[in-house]
Amino acid sequence: MGVNVLLGILAAYILLSIALLPMQYRYIKELKEMDKRRKELELKQDEYFEKMSFETQQLHFHAQGSFLFIGANLMAELLYNWKHKK
Repeated sequence: MGVNVLLGILAAYILLSIALLPMQYRYIKELKEMDKRRKELELKQDEYFEKMSFETQQLHFHAQGSFLFIGANLMAELLYNWKHKK
């Protein structure tokens, strides 16, 4: 029974990561575009984030820092890199 519970939790996490994948993909895409804008303005990353509004900073913190988003972030990053190969 313990293995079934563990597999159920793992399956639920994988399904959650897949469900969150479109949202995280858009987030990764926006981060890459923000990085281009930051480089155009010739600002360091910390300077750029200091100029952001508090709400935007909190969105970044929660989207990057939550344990629930690790799987979706990893899959979104891999998908983004695969779609935007140079």
